[in-house]
Amino acid sequence: MESLVTLDDYTEEVVKICPNGTIGDIIELGGLFIGLPEVPKRGIQGEGVETDLQMWGRVPMPKELSRLRSMDEWAEAPKEFREKFHPYIEEEFRRRREGLWFYNKGEATYITGRHYMLLQWTKIDIGYPSYLAFQRDIFIHMAACESDPRCIGQLYTKCRRSGYTNICSSVLLDEATQVKDKLLGIQSKTGKDAQENIFMKKVVSMFRHYPFFFKPIQDGTTNPRMELAFREPSKRITKNNKTSFAGDALNTVLNWKNTTNNAYDGEKLHMLYLDEAGKWEKPSDIREAWRIERTCLIVGRRIVGKALVGSTVNPMGKGGSEYKQIWMDSDPLKRNANGRTVSGLYRLFVPAYESLEGFFDVYGNPIIEDPDKEVKTLEGDMMTFGAKTFLKNERDSLKNDAKELNELIRQFPFTPDEAFRDSVEGSLFNIGKIYEQIEHNDSLYPSPVVRGNFQWQGGVKDTKVLFLPDPRGRWYVSWMPPNSERSVISSHKGSKIPSNPNRGCGGVDSYDLDATVDSRGSKGACHIYNKFNLDGASNMFVAEYASRPPMAKIFYEDVLMAAVFYGYPLLIENNKYGIVRHFESRGYDGYVMDRPAHLKTPNSSANVKTKGIPSNSQDVIQAHASAIEDYIHHHVGLNEDGSPGSMYFNRTLEDWVGFKIDKRTKYDLSISSGLALLAAQKVKIDKPEVKFEDKVFFRRYKLT
Repeated sequence: MESLVTLDDYTEEVVKICPNGTIGDIIELGGLFIGLPEVPKRGIQGEGVETDLQMWGRVPMPKELSRLRSMDEWAEAPKEFREKFHPYIEEEFRRRREGLWFYNKGEATYITGRHYMLLQWTKIDIGYPSYLAFQRDIFIHMAACESDPRCIGQLYTKCRRSGYTNICSSVLLDEATQVKDKLLGIQSKTGKDAQENIFMKKVVSMFRHYPFFFKPIQDGTTNPRMELAFREPSKRITKNNKTSFAGDALNTVLNWKNTTNNAYDGEKLHMLYLDEAGKWEKPSDIREAWRIERTCLIVGRRIVGKALVGSTVNPMGKGGSEYKQIWMDSDPLKRNANGRTVSGLYRLFVPAYESLEGFFDVYGNPIIEDPDKEVKTLEGDMMTFGAKTFLKNERDSLKNDAKELNELIRQFPFTPDEAFRDSVEGSLFNIGKIYEQIEHNDSLYPSPVVRGNFQWQGGVKDTKVLFLPDPRGRWYVSWMPPNSERSVISSHKGSKIPSNPNRGCGGVDSYDLDATVDSRGSKGACHIYNKFNLDGASNMFVAEYASRPPMAKIFYEDVLMAAVFYGYPLLIENNKYGIVRHFESRGYDGYVMDRPAHLKTPNSSANVKTKGIPSNSQDVIQAHASAIEDYIHHHVGLNEDGSPGSMYFNRTLEDWVGFKIDKRTKYDLSISSGLALLAAQKVKIDKPEVKFEDKVFFRRYKLT
């Protein structure tokens, strides 16, 4: 829900949406600061009406005017008739352009021109839609995306049945019927969805119910299947359906395309609607599609078109992960030097309890919390509880069914993290406990995790390691040893060795190359882990690293400094041996663990002389996954007594959610965390059983 801020604090960042350049209240939506138009001194709809009766209400077209079907009939009408209704039509065009102010239970409320067109002139399957406050936020955010020359469009992550498809269909039609020489497009998760569910059932149907004065010249049939073409027809559509009027045609086309990555490649788009972008499955990839389609909205450095992108989110393996990356790249608080987000989009999320159908009062405001007294809904029901209580009750009823509970949360999320939850289906680990932990971590304030870097004191290597907080640091730390135990370097037979091997250990998923062909590559990952101990901070990960510095040696040194700081040995995958050589060349080879004894094969001691552990051994792969599974079961999420676990690193938790044992190389954090757990395992060595029946007991007498 929008929040008010002050102009003085955010003057340079405010996006103005008033067509006339005024600025009044400033609100924040999705990290974007938006200046609303100034409240007019007069002319607000509902003036003089009793406060309790002030609300949105559609005003039907005058009956005499509603009988006209085309601009031809308007032109043929008597002059007196046209003079009578000309101000009415002019006012509707002004509202379409500038928006409308109306009183909503005493509060002056602004809706954009596009929102006005939806409410007043866009007929959907249930008739004309009601005013809903959360949809006002969507339209205001959309107007800011359109007004901001740095933005390519809106990215809206939604819950089920929030009406976004109707909103975007209405916006496409509104724009297509008033711009000249433009192309507007539609794509969805399948071509059939784009054609039937959006273009034909929504866009075309909406156009048929438009008032005659908003209908430009149309070429084609009255029920097109491929495109709405607003150009001069070679002849009228039918004898009885007059659609032409004096003046030039718009020469604008609104069409749909099949779901391929290069559907509009090479075309110049004025507006593009990507429906259900979080559900595009391979071979169509929404990230790849957006990489191509965004170029259709840009000419040189100028953004010439806008995109509307929205979706509920599929499981990560079914299009969700690609959509999530676009979401992460669309934060308006994180811009490049050109002032744009990485994706070019601005993201927006509305919690399910603000948009849940059936929980809006007669003024269109959400009933979120339990009201003090009964509240009448838009449907005429008397409501005694809020949407939050309703959804929490639904969640509580499924607390013993992790699969169904997870799906309910995914479909009706309270937060973006809940919207991007993965499906329990096919997951290797207990996702329910993982998400319990993430939810707990998000509720902590201040966060127990500090971001920063380890550095040698004074920049002098092999002295003392310090941890320096830095909001851009590569390490995330939740616990540090007492000062007396930090950076204590011991030695044995000329080699430096860790000083606290009994307290903890670490795991490392390394890389050797400084760059890759695609300039991406996997990240270097490391986890520092505390074993069981009686001094506290037991059985918990205390530091996390996932980064790819420009040079591999920077990563190696980052890991070495952390190992020295904690005094812990590290278990490293030995298929990438560069980091081990780095430790050896610096005299820290004592910090690198040998393959744990319980993971050695019968002949491994004779054949393997390198330190670390192989990544391609099936025994190791199974043991690695089992170690994570066991840790999640015992130390993640809520325990039986309701107490939470102390695994505070959400990046690792989310990596565990998507972990696939047959594609494990993609999950750097899962690899390094599992190695740390393997390094911490204590396996009881069975002693040979003593068989007393084979012993001969006798007294020994001293001979005299």
